[in-house]
Amino acid sequence: MHSSLSLSFSATSSSAATVSRSRYSFHAPAAVPLNLRFCGLRREAFGSGLAASLNRNLPRRPHSAAVSAALSNNGSTPKSFDYDLLIIGAGVGGHGAALHAVEKGLKTAIVEGDVVGGTCVNRGCVPSKALLAVSGRMRELKSDHHLKSFGLQVSAAGYDRQGVADHANNLASKIRNNLTNSMKALGVDILTGFGTILGPQKVKVGSSNKIVTAKDIIIATGSVPFVPKGIEIDGKTVITSDHALKLESVPDWIAIVGSGYIGLEFSDVYTALGSEVTFIEALDQLMPGFDPEISKLAQRVLINPRNIDYHTGVFATKITPARDGKPVLIELIDAKTKEPKDTLEVDAALIATGRAPFTQGLGLENIDVVTQRGFVPVDERMRVIDANGKLVPHLYCIGDANGKMMLAHAASAQGISVVEQVTGKDHVLNHLSIPAACFTHPEISMVGLTEPQAREKGEKEGFEVSVAKTSFKANTKALAENEGEGLAKLIYRPDNGEILGVHIFGLHAADLIHEASNAIALGTRIQDIKFAVHAHPTLSEVLDELFKSAKVKARASSPVSEPVAV
Repeated sequence: MHSSLSLSFSATSSSAATVSRSRYSFHAPAAVPLNLRFCGLRREAFGSGLAASLNRNLPRRPHSAAVSAALSNNGSTPKSFDYDLLIIGAGVGGHGAALHAVEKGLKTAIVEGDVVGGTCVNRGCVPSKALLAVSGRMRELKSDHHLKSFGLQVSAAGYDRQGVADHANNLASKIRNNLTNSMKALGVDILTGFGTILGPQKVKVGSSNKIVTAKDIIIATGSVPFVPKGIEIDGKTVITSDHALKLESVPDWIAIVGSGYIGLEFSDVYTALGSEVTFIEALDQLMPGFDPEISKLAQRVLINPRNIDYHTGVFATKITPARDGKPVLIELIDAKTKEPKDTLEVDAALIATGRAPFTQGLGLENIDVVTQRGFVPVDERMRVIDANGKLVPHLYCIGDANGKMMLAHAASAQGISVVEQVTGKDHVLNHLSIPAACFTHPEISMVGLTEPQAREKGEKEGFEVSVAKTSFKANTKALAENEGEGLAKLIYRPDNGEILGVHIFGLHAADLIHEASNAIALGTRIQDIKFAVHAHPTLSEVLDELFKSAKVKARASSPVSEPVAV
């Protein structure tokens, strides 16, 4: 699932002045969310304070005494193998790697201790998009101005909460079954149980003493919601995204801790269904992981006109669930001074403070691997690095567990890259070419660097950075949909036409970003891509106009092939 995420650090708090609001009042301190880009946390983003907090809150995997007892007999490399490739974790990353491995002719097995599909399918990307599809329809039906512009009249729109929840659950079930069936159809063995590494190329599966060997092993165990110290989760009134996706209730007033991707998407859902939302953000601005210009526009469209207020520069140090007729209590402190700031009393609180790697109990100590704040250390080829800085032969780690980029499609791309390597073809994935999207209404998408990041890079490396922009108001298809609110932004090098980053806010931004991400992945320059032809009238012309508006000094490259006469 995606989301620039917010990490809330705990700190001591005390009471403060009271300010009235709606049914309840609010006064003082809380935890500090640190917003991180994309749907998860890059391990580089964790400071020492968070490291200690994260280590205290890391999820633990089952680890039996039988595993330790067996270690002395399982430290040597097996002479023959049960499988060419064994994947621990059947989420989107593991599934992508398994399918590519079969295509490459590898005998493959995948180990899953929970359910096939992992976080994305069961508790993330998939069910959240089902809820967002509902929120999008509700917004259209409730917007009299929008409907009248089309000459439409609709009576009062309503919804059935259980029906909405069932839609999300049914979609997750369908996709989960599709993934399972696709692997079975291709001959991938699905081994049920938690996988524990016993030694080189050896894995224990489940609570039995079954040991499986493989020439190469991929760790793809994913992540779970990160809950900072001081926050008490009851699954009803203080919840994580795992609980929120079940939509067991639609509270009148909900606080969302963190204004990254997860928080933004749920604010879209809750406000469309009638809730008031209060954001709690540790940094001084909302959506700090986005390009600043896009963030500013998104706040004007997604936050300001809706039933949303916010507190920035504060930590939620303590959150107590509703009980005995009392509301959820959220204590806030100033992020800089640590002085008490406010206390919120709300109906519910959603903790959208990022995700933590699910790596404990993997048996990494058996191969001398030490995690870094829970993340498995890897190199640019996803090869696992041990405590001495040496590569662990035949062992790889992909997806959220390595912390490079916590996105489902990034995990899949890393898995495919690993399979390429183990089948003899060197491959290094360019993470700057991997797009990210936030499925609000309108959507936000991006790939590559933000403008501040690009300018910093240009200063260090001595090149000029230019920016081009185009508005959705100039696009015929967007205007036909009465959706002209939007912006596309291109960050590039005018000397050679290299695309450094593209950011889009507007209708179907998540679909439009791929032309830019593919161009970055393939090394296509602006002076070449501006000759591409786009169907008219389509939203894709937003990118067409964007590339054409760039001022590049370099000339176009020679065509790849001669034109074909028709």
